[in-house]
Amino acid sequence: MAGSTGTAENKPHLRIVSADTRAEEDDAALVARVRAKEPAAAGRMWDRYAFLVRRLLRRMLGPVDVEDCVQDAFLRLFRDLRSLRDPSRLRSFLIGIAIHVANSELRKRRAKRWLLLTSDGAPLDSEALTTDDWHEPRAAVLRLYQILDRVSDKLRTVFVLRYVEGLELSELATLLGCSLATVKRRVADASTRVCALAAADPLLAPYLEARS
Repeated sequence: MAGSTGTAENKPHLRIVSADTRAEEDDAALVARVRAKEPAAAGRMWDRYAFLVRRLLRRMLGPVDVEDCVQDAFLRLFRDLRSLRDPSRLRSFLIGIAIHVANSELRKRRAKRWLLLTSDGAPLDSEALTTDDWHEPRAAVLRLYQILDRVSDKLRTVFVLRYVEGLELSELATLLGCSLATVKRRVADASTRVCALAAADPLLAPYLEARS
């Protein structure tokens, strides 16, 4: 506009952050609201962390339906929330619960010989997929989870959290309640075991070669 000498300070600005400061409340405040049984507080906690829990469970358990496990994780969270000493560590507390839920589910499914297995107990093989169903990346993922079924829950957990979920070693140590040195050793053991099994699999070996 002619004659205008406005500066950056007095020009209008586009507001892209919600004016509702409650949307930016920290975890400690949210925990306090849930503990006080404020209306909608539990729902806000679900909205904030359901995606994280669902993603983690899917990566821990493989390409299966995890909704019951998600519900179980949050039921345990709300039941045990009083035991959380540092409310600011809600995220880590919930991840720990999700890990326990996943390991419990794996034990149940192994006992039933159900997870990624055929009805007769034999491992699902790529040849079992029809031509119409065949998709190499999908088949590779299925094969990877078959391999993960062959390692201990302890190694499976650290492998998924480190290499699939991408957690830092320090956070892994906190979540698993062990030293950084112990976590490093477990991660190395898990990587060695899984990669050795994958290297012997014609479907997965090329993926290892591509990363080397």
